[in-house]
Amino acid sequence: MSTRDMPLIDHAAGSDTDLYPVFEELKLNRYRLVKEVLAETGHDWQLRTFRSQVIALYAAHTLAIDYWYQEEPHTADSLLMRARVLTQRIFALQLPMSDPAVLKAAEQARRACHAAIQANPRCPAARVCLLALAQFDADPRYKQKQHDHWAPGPDTLPEGPWPLYWAVRQRDPENREAYQRLLQFFYARRDGAHNVAQWLATSAGECSNLHMVPLYAHAEDYRQRRDRGASDFTYWTGYHVQRYVQWARDRWFAYLDEQTRASPVLSMDFNLLAWSIDKSGVGGAGPVFEAIGPYATAMPWQTIDNRSNWVQDFLKARHSALAEQHVRY
Repeated sequence: MSTRDMPLIDHAAGSDTDLYPVFEELKLNRYRLVKEVLAETGHDWQLRTFRSQVIALYAAHTLAIDYWYQEEPHTADSLLMRARVLTQRIFALQLPMSDPAVLKAAEQARRACHAAIQANPRCPAARVCLLALAQFDADPRYKQKQHDHWAPGPDTLPEGPWPLYWAVRQRDPENREAYQRLLQFFYARRDGAHNVAQWLATSAGECSNLHMVPLYAHAEDYRQRRDRGASDFTYWTGYHVQRYVQWARDRWFAYLDEQTRASPVLSMDFNLLAWSIDKSGVGGAGPVFEAIGPYATAMPWQTIDNRSNWVQDFLKARHSALAEQHVRY
């Protein structure tokens, strides 16, 4: 089946089909398959980070990981998933970051993260959780006791959870969730996200997915503008935004081999890149849509514009990109 004829699959696991039966088992508060798929990742830190994040989205609403931790409280994988689930449950509370219940839950999750790190120091995923938790300490009005994540930024960048970020990148230089969590910290602080994103991209080498960071920053900025009722149709066609879209396309995506493009870890990056190319009009999204295949992700198609007809938007953008590619070649 050609790319243009593929029906869309809207699922957080994307092309990682090994995860699909895991979610069915989680509904029954069972963890056997979670244990198996995590064990299969070995030292593939990107896949381990991705799988533990996606599993936690579902497991946070069940007791499966709680039961696993009760039965195996000292294994590295059960400790990691406990840290993941406790972190995810905080976001599900949807309470202000200064709420005492949130701060108490964040401290419990931090302790779980440190236990997971002690059990498997080489794995970056628990440190990524600590990066996610850092945003609950981002507002100086409610700053808690000094944790191990505060430090001045490189060059003239603001202080933040830089030690945690560097610790993750030491273990997994291309860990995509790490830079997303770093940006979320600066979103929560309402200052510095764009400067951080631009610095990371301009300091990145060829074939680095750090070239995607400005697109996430611009997507969040654009989403917030839309939420405020602003209709800035020229936002993505400005030169400074188009430049970063082109960098992500030409300095990162263009270098990826076929095996890398098939990785479920990069599905959201590919979707955001295709969306950004379509919005900015820079062209060349055909190969990106081919890498996406049928696996559309909620971010960006559903979450940025908050449109009910996102499927039509995706199909229209894909059709145009593939038509352009056909004409070009």
